[in-house]
Amino acid sequence: MPGGSHTKLNLTAGIEKATDATLSEILLDNFVNFYDWGLLDKGGFYTISIPQSGIYGGDRHKLRLVDTPNYTAGRVWEGYRQNWVWEGSGNIDGVAQQPIDISGVYVNGTFYATGNVTKPFYIDYPLGRVVFDTAQPANSNVQVEYSHKRVQTLPAEGVSWFRQLQQNSFRNETNFQFQGSGGWVRLGETRVQLPAIAVEVVPARETKGYQLGGGQWINSDVLFYVMTENHWEAVNLIDTIVAQNDRTLTLFDSTKVAQSGVSPFTFENGKERELRGHAQASGLYPHLVDNYAYRKCWLYNSRAENITQLSTNLYMGVARCTTEVGPV
Repeated sequence: MPGGSHTKLNLTAGIEKATDATLSEILLDNFVNFYDWGLLDKGGFYTISIPQSGIYGGDRHKLRLVDTPNYTAGRVWEGYRQNWVWEGSGNIDGVAQQPIDISGVYVNGTFYATGNVTKPFYIDYPLGRVVFDTAQPANSNVQVEYSHKRVQTLPAEGVSWFRQLQQNSFRNETNFQFQGSGGWVRLGETRVQLPAIAVEVVPARETKGYQLGGGQWINSDVLFYVMTENHWEAVNLIDTIVAQNDRTLTLFDSTKVAQSGVSPFTFENGKERELRGHAQASGLYPHLVDNYAYRKCWLYNSRAENITQLSTNLYMGVARCTTEVGPV
């Protein structure tokens, strides 16, 4: 091989190829998953049974027909909230109440189980949809029992398409069942329903030597943009984030997870969509940490910044922490 170590590119320890996930990408994946799982595990979900109405009315168990350029009209039906719980009943040990496992859908009063051949469909958990193999009439009555997460956790950068905040997504008593009206007129891929936490990693803010002969600690800042419709909810989430100060997390290796195939989702057009039956325990956040560990990460210097009211019923606050990972 030509050249020596002086001609080689330094990569983060544990990273073998330039195309593998870097430390910043690993931190982002881990913090999104940590808070998504952590809030769910502490009871951060709502269960929608049949029948189910909101405090202002509306039928939360009924789905609406989606007008989307990606599918034939009549195939896609969505709930009033996205981010359906896929982790599965029995896997949440932080609370006694468990989320619903979706066993099938009702179409015009007839139940069709998951995996049926008469009216096959799959569940799009991230976008909160039922996608049929064939189009259903526009006047169909499609109903489903499911659970959805209270908080949407996502990367602040690199999200698909151009996204807009959707306010009043819990108020499905008006406009929800009407195409072309209300906040649901936006494509599901472009919505961020509140409350939401958007995570940003500031790469390698500082490095410190580990020992004579090599190795270094890498310090990076992580920012959490908290967006809510209520001031108390912004305070609640920011306090929760800051409360993680002075603790150590085990990071999972994003590249190894991707190569392992443990994700409970299959893919369609490059997007995570269909769940392979019920959730695989191997794809849950605690199992990713246990089976695909990368490095220890210390969280410190957690703090909050001011909460700002941007408009009526729209609040934004920022929490941040510093992470130390090493030796790398």
